[in-house]
Amino acid sequence: MAEGDRDSRRRWGRRGHDKGNKNGEPRQPKPELPAPVCAVCGKQIFDLSNALADRESGQPVHFDCALAKASEGERLDPNEKIVYIGRGAFAVIEYKDKSQTTFTIKRRISWEKEGEKLEWRKLMQQRMGL
Repeated sequence: MAEGDRDSRRRWGRRGHDKGNKNGEPRQPKPELPAPVCAVCGKQIFDLSNALADRESGQPVHFDCALAKASEGERLDPNEKIVYIGRGAFAVIEYKDKSQTTFTIKRRISWEKEGEKLEWRKLMQQRMGL
């Protein structure tokens, strides 16, 4: 096979022709995600990958809305701050130096229920092909 023939075959495969799955059946379309609305502020969530689950309902909320809710009622000293530490939890941290490179976690604020499988996250993962 000549070099030009190989290149043309590569290009042909990239033109959007759906070859289907291994059995020759057409691929199933990815499920459409509903336009989610934040359970806290009521505005649409455009990036579900940055959303957290609401504490009570499990519905998606904006990250900033979750941070604001987690901050309510927390008294902070001047060198303390609330940050997201992962796995559905926030924490109050205290910086040890002015450059804010060294800190101590003072207390943990649980936000999401650990290990809970949420339907909107499953749909998002299917949509992204994970």
